[in-house]
Amino acid sequence: MNRLLLGLLLLCLPMLTIAQETPANCYDKYSKKFTERGAFIVEDGIHEDIIITIRKGNTAECVPGKVRVEKGAVIAMYRRFSDGTYEETPLVKSYKHKEEMTITSGSGISKSMLTVDDEVINVVFTKHIKPPKKKFATATDPDDL
Repeated sequence: MNRLLLGLLLLCLPMLTIAQETPANCYDKYSKKFTERGAFIVEDGIHEDIIITIRKGNTAECVPGKVRVEKGAVIAMYRRFSDGTYEETPLVKSYKHKEEMTITSGSGISKSMLTVDDEVINVVFTKHIKPPKKKFATATDPDDL
């Protein structure tokens, strides 16, 4: 009986560790990349090719769009349709707290804003990510000469 239980435990152990690993969502992937590389400063103006992230729990939806930035804060967000047109998103009016969606200097991602539906909204400025750092070349293996 003990061997049977031990065998079942050993059989189920890999499944338990796999179940605990949650795949990174799109926001986590962008955040990791910006943390690794850093970002250029986001200037005031209209920024296209941004990503609006909408998170709730461990899930995230990443929506393409454009934003208008004034004085270092996002003042208007527009979701992009599949035909390339834009519509202003109503998310701006449903925040729990009346704060500006500011952009931290050099982060490339706006401040997180919490909606009345407990969703967390961020704007990711994908074109402002710094390029990867240069890597040193490796020497040719003598066997390849």
